[in-house]
Amino acid sequence: MQKNSLFYRRGFFIILLLMIQAVQGNSQLFNNRGNSRGNMSGMQSNLSDSTRKKSIKTNDSIRIYGFTYQDSTRFKIDSSIHLLHRSPLIGEWESDLGNIGSSTNSVFFNPSLSPANQMGIRSNSAYLYSIDKVCFYNTTRPYSDLYYRIGSKQEQIIEVKHSRNINSQWNMSASYRKAGSVGSYQLQRTNNDNFYLSSNYASRNKRYFLNSAVVYNKIQQDENGGIVSEEYLYASNYNNKRLVPVVLDKKATEKNRSNMTNYFRDISLHLKHQYFFGKRDSLFNIDSSEKIYSFKPIFGLKHVLYASSSYYSFKDLTPDSLYYFNIGHLTFKNNDSVYSGYTYKQIGNAFSLTGDVTVREKVMQAEAGYGIEVDEIKNVTTKQSYYNNYVFASIDKTARMEREWLYNASLKFYFTGNLIGNALLSAKAGRNFSDKVGRVRIGFDQTIQQAPLMYDAYQTNFYSLNASFKRQTISKVNLSYENTPYKFSARLNYYLIANYIYRDTMLKGQQYNGVIPLTQLNVFKQFKIRRFVFENNLLGQWVSSNMPLHLPLFASSSRFAYESLVLKKKLNISTGIDFRYNMPFYTDAYSPLIYGFVTQYDHKIENVPRLGYFFNFKVKTFRASICFDEIQQLFTRNNMNYPLYPGQNFMFRFGFHWMFVN
Repeated sequence: MQKNSLFYRRGFFIILLLMIQAVQGNSQLFNNRGNSRGNMSGMQSNLSDSTRKKSIKTNDSIRIYGFTYQDSTRFKIDSSIHLLHRSPLIGEWESDLGNIGSSTNSVFFNPSLSPANQMGIRSNSAYLYSIDKVCFYNTTRPYSDLYYRIGSKQEQIIEVKHSRNINSQWNMSASYRKAGSVGSYQLQRTNNDNFYLSSNYASRNKRYFLNSAVVYNKIQQDENGGIVSEEYLYASNYNNKRLVPVVLDKKATEKNRSNMTNYFRDISLHLKHQYFFGKRDSLFNIDSSEKIYSFKPIFGLKHVLYASSSYYSFKDLTPDSLYYFNIGHLTFKNNDSVYSGYTYKQIGNAFSLTGDVTVREKVMQAEAGYGIEVDEIKNVTTKQSYYNNYVFASIDKTARMEREWLYNASLKFYFTGNLIGNALLSAKAGRNFSDKVGRVRIGFDQTIQQAPLMYDAYQTNFYSLNASFKRQTISKVNLSYENTPYKFSARLNYYLIANYIYRDTMLKGQQYNGVIPLTQLNVFKQFKIRRFVFENNLLGQWVSSNMPLHLPLFASSSRFAYESLVLKKKLNISTGIDFRYNMPFYTDAYSPLIYGFVTQYDHKIENVPRLGYFFNFKVKTFRASICFDEIQQLFTRNNMNYPLYPGQNFMFRFGFHWMFVN
């Protein structure tokens, strides 16, 4: 409890400091990015760059834009309130173990297509800051963003972002997030920390560009093994869910901490810089008082340096032979403990040549290069190193006007090391019609992958889970349509998965010797009648029932709200209900022993729709939300997220989001 109190004191101290800074600053309302998590359609607008010196001379406006490694399209800062009540950590298709910050899985099939080595832990990916998602900003004034949310069972999320330009060419940004809770049930405490520092620089002559970032994540999760039986959820004398017996209730310490824990930590560094060669020209302004220089790039040299170090550990200080029966006949003494340590390090360099290619008067951006990765894998007893060389190329043509085609294609191919033969081929084409007609995209992806490293060899001091696999291949064809004025979008994905890799309930790595076809349709539509808004996000997935890949045939996430400006249009409100539902299916089971999910055929989970009420409001740049989640639990048992892992009780949450500038 002392650590929890310290956690709260630190959180409120950070909030107090930022509020003091906000009083000294000038508040400014930002535009909505419109790319909220869970919506298929993202509406991005471009902002022109401007230095602080120029802003002071011309007007008092404040201009901020951002972009990411994954998407260089400039976006505006999100100031919307319609989804403020939803979790900032997991998406609408994901479910945790019944406590914020715990392992998650998704009913929306979205596999990783990377051909590189992968550690094999995906249950915590929703909570990680990743290099691809790091934001880079350019701002004319120092900008800060504070998010705070508190809920039942000491649930707490704090996220602080700050960005400022050192000068008109150089920006520095940082973000820190703390999330955790003791949970509704016994022995399920979580405590997660995330941090990133990013910087971007562009020379005055527009010849040199640099983006760099450092990312740190730490995930700590106590394990309770799930509840003993679902029957306890029907008993009125167990309304307090902390009284429900859990599988590992004999593994508790005096401080109500489990003796079985999973821990994950990683740190990543990414540096990308490029220099362009081209023609420099000059011209005078209208009154010939100033000479303006322009630069037209012809080709460029690009270098990317990336490095990461990931560490995972499992500890069971009081092992019970009965709990390990799936693995084998293990016997433990009173002073025995089971532990596993896994370290994965990587350092890579990529060099490429970039430039414009003109074909039939169409200008396309092309890139081709070479890369090398050095990987080191270390577990309890073994240590291995790999040197992987690869080549890559891409070509991209953007649509500068309406009714103009856009297309891009990329290839990454490994030709040495343990990844020899792995590849990723992607191609996409599309066309932007008028605003009323919308946009159409069609794409194709083909990847060849090795099994994740922890599937090949997972070791503890008592047992090991080893297997050998063929390469897994995933082919994906996708077609999408988006119409912003009509608030409609649809995406059709078709997968062919060969040699699908998974774990069974015995925790052993398995491979399906065949091809799994999967059809996926996702449709989003918003209806608006005066001040009433009805949003539907529908998901259909068709896969044969005798396959080891289990998904619901139908799932939906909907929002019905009343939105309006009240109190002389100074208060913006959005209030209504959220509900989610998916059809019964054989949900994957969670295993603490591998910190992941396994395929099971015995327990089909059937739940009632999840229901929540929210009241979101905004005054200038201050936004806040009051919500009541899991309302259906007041009338029926808790929904089951996974076998033996029920969802939370009826929950009350309050949060606020405050953006301000100096």
